[in-house]
Amino acid sequence: MPLTSFLETTLHDLGYALRTLRKSPGFTIIATLSLALGIGANTAIFSLISALILRPLPVADPASLVVIGDGASVGSISMGSVREDLYSLPMYRELRSQSGSLSGLFAAGRSGRLRLGLTDAKGAADSSDPSLTARGRIVSGNYFSVLGVPAIAGRTFTDADDQAPGASPYVVVSHDFWQRRLEGNSQALGRKITLNGSPFTVVGITRPGFTGEIVGSPTEVWIPLSMQEQVNPGRSFAQNWNINWLLLMGRAKPGVTPAAVRTEFQGLFRRIVAAQPPSVIPADRAAELAKAEVPVVSGANGFSRLRPQFSRSLFTLLAIVGVVLLVAAANVANLLLERSTGRKKEIGVRLALGAGRSRLVRQLLTESLVLATLGGAIGLAIAFWADTALVRLVAGSGPPGASAGSSLDLHPDLSVLAFTVFVSLLTAIAFGLAPALTATRVELAPTLKESSRNLAGASGNRWPLGKLLVVAQFALSLLLLVGAGLFVRTLQNLEHLDLGYEREGLLMVGVDPTAGGVSSERFETFTRDLLDRVAAVPGVLAVTASQNGLFSGTESNLTAQIEGYSSGDDDVELAWDRVAPRYFEVVGIPIQAGRDIAATDRMGGLPVAVVNRSLVDAYLPGQNPIGRHITIPDNQGGENRVYEIVGVAGNSRDHELRGAVPPRFFTPVVQAADVPGLNLEIRTARPDATKEPVKKAILAAFPDLPIDDISPFADSLGMQVNDERLVARLSAIFGLLGLVLAAIGLYGVVSYAIARRTHELGLRMALGAQRPGVLWMVLSETLLLAAAGIALGIPAALAATRAVASRLYGLSATDPATLAGATGILLLVALVAGFIPGARATRVDPVQALRYE
Repeated sequence: MPLTSFLETTLHDLGYALRTLRKSPGFTIIATLSLALGIGANTAIFSLISALILRPLPVADPASLVVIGDGASVGSISMGSVREDLYSLPMYRELRSQSGSLSGLFAAGRSGRLRLGLTDAKGAADSSDPSLTARGRIVSGNYFSVLGVPAIAGRTFTDADDQAPGASPYVVVSHDFWQRRLEGNSQALGRKITLNGSPFTVVGITRPGFTGEIVGSPTEVWIPLSMQEQVNPGRSFAQNWNINWLLLMGRAKPGVTPAAVRTEFQGLFRRIVAAQPPSVIPADRAAELAKAEVPVVSGANGFSRLRPQFSRSLFTLLAIVGVVLLVAAANVANLLLERSTGRKKEIGVRLALGAGRSRLVRQLLTESLVLATLGGAIGLAIAFWADTALVRLVAGSGPPGASAGSSLDLHPDLSVLAFTVFVSLLTAIAFGLAPALTATRVELAPTLKESSRNLAGASGNRWPLGKLLVVAQFALSLLLLVGAGLFVRTLQNLEHLDLGYEREGLLMVGVDPTAGGVSSERFETFTRDLLDRVAAVPGVLAVTASQNGLFSGTESNLTAQIEGYSSGDDDVELAWDRVAPRYFEVVGIPIQAGRDIAATDRMGGLPVAVVNRSLVDAYLPGQNPIGRHITIPDNQGGENRVYEIVGVAGNSRDHELRGAVPPRFFTPVVQAADVPGLNLEIRTARPDATKEPVKKAILAAFPDLPIDDISPFADSLGMQVNDERLVARLSAIFGLLGLVLAAIGLYGVVSYAIARRTHELGLRMALGAQRPGVLWMVLSETLLLAAAGIALGIPAALAATRAVASRLYGLSATDPATLAGATGILLLVALVAGFIPGARATRVDPVQALRYE
């Protein structure tokens, strides 16, 4: 067919389809909305997948970027342990100078939330909001040049900004920070700001849309590596080979693969370690580092803690909404089948006049394509409305105080639009082809002679396509309901899990003594004064503190030796925390033997430890642990640390909800040689009402002390199940949507069947059939369709749920209660869907029915 003829007929089919659909507004609205819900759900999940997983960084040639480490890391500081995803500053400099496979390698470290002080355009201090913070990154001078991100105003950093410690008090700010904090002022360059009390000058502004190399965690200010001590007062990481705190990303030279980069960097890493004298890297530490594997992965999509956390959930949800779309497509296919029955005579006439069957199929598919296009357009709007709610769930997934996910760009891009178009076209073919082929398969002579009623009942097949589609809808709906049930029950099991202490009535406050200028000599006095100040706040019942906190996102592990335990290797891996007096009493963890950490456990006193029940059961079963010792070897050439066990606490969940409670020991925080961060655990009857008074009391006594976060413990705990909550809520919503669509499909088929059997029903009632009997006849056919769907759906559900067994908690993938509940719901919906048309059938007037032809 010539192209001009094809275009002409296509335009004709399109115009005819629009006129035909306009004449049936009810059908058009129902079909379009069904498709819009299915396509919109798929687009919503895919757009989140695109933003979090697929979309490259908005930088020059992202495909050539490589991560020297783990792309899931966002840069938490590691001291004394091997971390293949983080590197020290001296190691970075050696790797950069010796690499031959990269055209550039930059380093970036997390500085967290910084206390922000602003000045006005004239340089005067602006004290209108002393609690302002900004999220910062400490980066090497070549950070922007390697990424290929120029400044839209001013300049970015250069290698000269890295040379002299403390000599480059400059910052580059994001476009968003410039707009919000600096009012988009054209005089922003040269403006002074303070970060953690140190002065800086704004020298550059990044282009819109660039928020750093960490997806879902936007950076507002970038600071040169040389200024690390100024933004982290009291902490010097610069020359220490044993403090790993930097993420490394580079740009591969043309033709160099990540595998080749990995081979080079693995060799470089080990050679650099071997070249350092024992005074820099002790022999034990060097032997440990020599075993480390250096991963190298693509850096095109940047770093992201959210990616590994949510990727599996999002693809699971994509599979679920795919099933919903199948149910919606089956629903529209049924509507088209019913509609095509009324058009058989029209189709027969057109065939008799010489129209080819393929030509009619093409015209009917054009109608399906118009419906799918309308559904896709509305679905796209639904998707971006729904993504606003989705991103709020993802945004709460990070550590307290973070706004992870808040910078995810959910605006439509080519990949999302292409996905929507592809899904719409695929759906149009899926629901339109079978009805089109069925509608055009007619015998001309009978079709032109018979009435519409006879045409409708011409088929003697007990299981026509419409009923088979309903069976498929119920099978898919069962699959959705079983999945939703398993995910919802998993969420309930985790939310009601016994933590080993009372979860209600706890307020969590994170503070950074080092950034507040607290020295190691003052730390013990500071800690005691801080706890006393908070304890005096009205409404506070008791207060304690710990270094890692409860579900704060930080954890400490180390290798230790336990007196009384012997094996082939006496070193064991233990979880560890440092806590303030009365920690177990305040949190509510029972002491099973010995005593709690006490106020008498002070700096210079006997180093003591409290161990949990898991440690005793694993390493000292049947022994009395009180009085035994835990030894922490010093790999840096110093003295070993030895702690005497003075108490045994019950097991508690303080970092992970799943899995076994790890062996853990606790030491007095004031016996620390360094100055750790503190997480206050405050017992109060009203956590929300106590937040502001506690904050005011702390700032009144320690005005320079950064408060990283203050929130009820319930918030921190809730973040631990954000992944499960996302899947449970959305699978329940999509399961309900699939069930409604299946019920509509069943109702339509049954109603249509009754309408075409009006004459038969009237004859039965005229011959003495009772109304209950007629109602049961309709319901039995309805239940038969549902039962057939359930029979197909049960094995499909059992097979599919095995794929998500690892995501469940407290129940199996073949949980009989969930399966029984889903089956019961489907049968109930089938009864309701069949009862309404069945009741209408019992009201048929036999006399009128017998006259109907």
